[in-house]
Amino acid sequence: INKLMKKNLRTIRKGITILISTMMLTSCATGYTSAIVGGEYNIKKDVTEYFVLPYGSVSIPGEWTKTTYNSNAGQQFFTNKDSVIISIAFGRYNKYEFNRDGKLKGIDFLNAFYKWEADYFASSGYSSTILETDTEKQYIIYHIYRDNTDNYFLIREMNGNVSNYSIHVAKDWSESQKTEFLKGLLEQH
Repeated sequence: INKLMKKNLRTIRKGITILISTMMLTSCATGYTSAIVGGEYNIKKDVTEYFVLPYGSVSIPGEWTKTTYNSNAGQQFFTNKDSVIISIAFGRYNKYEFNRDGKLKGIDFLNAFYKWEADYFASSGYSSTILETDTEKQYIIYHIYRDNTDNYFLIREMNGNVSNYSIHVAKDWSESQKTEFLKGLLEQH
């Protein structure tokens, strides 16, 4: 069994090496950065792991199932057994139309991101409110709402990487439960 395990490990390492080499060559040739996307439920830790490397990763408490993917926003949606719906997106700070030159970083980027989002939603009749700003941990939590729409977002920028966590449906959760859940995702990085 030990020989078989060593052989399997060598095969896995070889595959990973080939994958990384291919990604690096593709990245150099096209000017784009390739990403490795994956994750699954870890029953021992009771977390659902999700990553978009090299941009970010998170461990979501509990068991979550991937549902739809919004390619325009880079959002992966998840749902749990209680029908709570969240989404997660990772990317670079200079990929947003308001920051193509990459001049905005940290809290300046976050404020510009919020304004960009709030303006977009306001044009469709939604209201928005910043609930919390943390300049040390580099995040803003905000609320977008209208009629039956009640979404909570946490946006974070660190070292040029942007993490965007949102709660779209959580009918039985209070506002503080929603914001604490979002902040808890930062702790699970």
